[in-house]
Amino acid sequence: MIKKILSILVALIFTGYMVFSILFMSEGDNDRICQGVGIHIKDSLDISIVNSDMICDLLESGNLQPQGKLLDAIDTKSMEDLLLTHPLIAAAECYKTSGGEVKIIVRSKVPMVRVMNNRGEDYYVDSRGELLTHRMLSVHLLVATGYIERSFASKELLDVVNAINKSDFWKAQIVQINVNRDRHIELVPRVGNHLLILGSADDLENKLDRLFNFYGKGLDKIGWNKYRSVSVAYANQIVCKKR
Repeated sequence: MIKKILSILVALIFTGYMVFSILFMSEGDNDRICQGVGIHIKDSLDISIVNSDMICDLLESGNLQPQGKLLDAIDTKSMEDLLLTHPLIAAAECYKTSGGEVKIIVRSKVPMVRVMNNRGEDYYVDSRGELLTHRMLSVHLLVATGYIERSFASKELLDVVNAINKSDFWKAQIVQINVNRDRHIELVPRVGNHLLILGSADDLENKLDRLFNFYGKGLDKIGWNKYRSVSVAYANQIVCKKR
């Protein structure tokens, strides 16, 4: 019985302390000044497209820069909403700490390929298939050219890029993707004066595996410049055209 009473008393004391702490911190925010701003950017390991200056400038433009303001006057939700209007930011989280600081966590979008199509359009496609046209974006990526519609870029083209990036060999070997008039996908290799023709974006892993095996068993023996093109567009076939 005594243990039960003690347990209840401890629970009541703890609850009272928590309520008091919350009320005290809430009251304290009315006259506490933001002591600092911590910015953490979650970027791709290979590509960095968002920086702290960009974030500070954006918040400043919306009069939401928290540094030096009363904590009670800082609207972290409005900060998040403003940051998400930036075309290169995928996610944003802002919150106040018990130490009087404001933390900003931002995750940038991840551009995967640059498209320069036959109609003169120039844009990037990110890891989610979203098209990016931001003028300040300047990163070294695989380039895709030719007859590329935006719907194709966000699905089939991205599938090709992801398949290439899964292999260290193809990631190093392929420098350009081209889509010809017949909507066949062509790969331009770094080594060898020939085109690799995939055809459609179907069965990509199998097509790249067949090309890889042909490289090892065929081109290494007869020469990398003997053929004008090597096609795996059709199942169970490798069609080579001589120069």
